[in-house]
Amino acid sequence: MSTLVLNLDSRLKQRLADLAARSRKSLPDWATEQLTRLVADPEVNLDSAYSAEWLASFGSITDPSFEAPLRTRPRAVKSLDAE
Repeated sequence: MSTLVLNLDSRLKQRLADLAARSRKSLPDWATEQLTRLVADPEVNLDSAYSAEWLASFGSITDPSFEAPLRTRPRAVKSLDAE
């Protein structure tokens, strides 16, 4: 199993924790479920997956000459599991 570490500001953490509580799940379990759902459904519209704040900050580039940088695959890392 892999680990993903996210640094959340207190406001975002509370909003996500509230959403998790509505599902009667812990925040890590709820987040895992949500991320799994996003990658499992190729038809999901990722624009709807981002918060309005994120879109306002990063998703609103209107410069027609802007080209998004290529996103290369992350490099492989060795497992940290001790045998």
